[in-house]
Amino acid sequence: MRRAGTMKLKTLRRPGVQDLSKMFDKAGEVSENHLMWAEEAGLEPLLDLLNHEHPKIRALAEEFAANLDKVDTDVTVINGGLKPLGEMLKYKNMSGQLGSLWTLAIFAGYSEEVHHKIIADISWGTIVRRAKSEFIEIQRVACTLIANLSLSRDLQDTIIREEGLAVLKHHARQDDIQLKRAACNAFANLCTNHDHIPAIIDDGGLELIISFLSSGDDELIATALHCLANILDNPNTRTAVAQRGGLVPIVNFLDSSSSTLLKPAVTAVAYLAMETANHPALLQADTVEKLVNLGRKSKNEEIQYWVATALDALASNASIRPELKQRQAPEGLKPLTKARDPEIAAIATAALAKLGIKTRSELEREARERAEREAAERAAREAAERAEREALERAAREAAERAAREEAERRAREDAERRAREEAERRAREEAERRAREEAERRAREEAERRAREEAERRAREEAERRAREQAERLAREREQAERERQEREALEASRRAAESELSEAEQRKRALQERQRQRALEQDRQKAERERLEEERRQHLYQRNLEQERIMLEREAREREERNRRNA
Repeated sequence: MRRAGTMKLKTLRRPGVQDLSKMFDKAGEVSENHLMWAEEAGLEPLLDLLNHEHPKIRALAEEFAANLDKVDTDVTVINGGLKPLGEMLKYKNMSGQLGSLWTLAIFAGYSEEVHHKIIADISWGTIVRRAKSEFIEIQRVACTLIANLSLSRDLQDTIIREEGLAVLKHHARQDDIQLKRAACNAFANLCTNHDHIPAIIDDGGLELIISFLSSGDDELIATALHCLANILDNPNTRTAVAQRGGLVPIVNFLDSSSSTLLKPAVTAVAYLAMETANHPALLQADTVEKLVNLGRKSKNEEIQYWVATALDALASNASIRPELKQRQAPEGLKPLTKARDPEIAAIATAALAKLGIKTRSELEREARERAEREAAERAAREAAERAEREALERAAREAAERAAREEAERRAREDAERRAREEAERRAREEAERRAREEAERRAREEAERRAREEAERRAREEAERRAREQAERLAREREQAERERQEREALEASRRAAESELSEAEQRKRALQERQRQRALEQDRQKAERERLEEERRQHLYQRNLEQERIMLEREAREREERNRRNA
């Protein structure tokens, strides 16, 4: 499907220049690849710059050429590669500035990929200042550069907001055909975005563009027609263009022998025809006759498409259909129904149908469709009967299969129930065996614990008895020792008393002192023995208490195991 109303215009060549291939021997500092890329991109202005009399301009031109690059099939420039051309614009040398601007303009027309690089390396302000230059040669090429930059939708807002549109409108009103061409190119590109159309046509912009149609310059006229076609792509502008005098001049170019003028003219007429309010003016301007003539004679598919579209739009208005027939509109549509492009044929056929005319091909198509419809109905009936038979057969098969399936399911269910019973019995036996094992294990554990407890108690009793015997024996020994000591003391005492009479008083004191020392030692031994006895009694008490705690702990563990076994069961 054609995308109408988005025609973009670009300037790709400066007239009257040489080919780059003729100056390979004059650019010793530039590789052959870079020169070939420059030629592929159409950068012919580089020739003048590479042969410039000013050595600095030549050096900058060579630096720019060396910055060219090729990515896949497209020629581009490295980041920052356009700065040499920006430096060139700072020189007060007319030919250098023109060459730099023309190179930028043509490069911008060749590839939208370099547009943002141009803005980054040259700056938008520099371009606008050159467009405002006092020299008309600089103005022309700067406007051409702006027109090519307007191909990029990303830069269109910048052009409109930041003085670009104002400069273009100013130059479009000047008495210079080249400035008018460049400005109109920019208008056409900006109008591919409906949001920008009000800014273009305001302040006399629409009247200015319409006035270009009477300029006598075919290139400017073609550009203006393209611009008006883009404007008319917006339904809100179609009555305004007609009311401001644009309809008749556009229609007049339907008689042109130049396809360059004819294509945008018939496109614009088709858009005008899409507005019912324009139909009386179009009829008065003999638009139908001109479209019929094009429909009969033109072999160009694009022109055929827009002729069919325009006549279809007019045929959509029921109030003028009799007049369309009177003006031979069907004669212009009939050849288009045989166009190679099926879309064109479909639009023309639809327009004829609106006029109540059926083509032979349409009649044949209807007969073919009727035969196909009858065959389809017959096939549908046969299919329905066949489907009914198949449904009955399928129902019988399904009944037999259902009976077999139900029998199989019953058997399977019985088998499953039998297996379930057997499984339940097996599990019950296993559960009884498990519980019996657990009961036997529990009793064995309890028996073992009981024996261990009795063994511990027996050992504790034996140990207590042993300790009691040892203590009794020790106490008996201590008593015997004390008795012997007492007897010895008494014997000594008797001996002492017998001898006292014979001893001197000094000797008696000495012996009294020794006796006190011996009594003190005996008392210390007795106290030590008493402490040892008390310590032994304390240890015996602790041992008995530990035995009791161990017995309590074993009983608690036995109760916990019983509780766990009951929960697991």
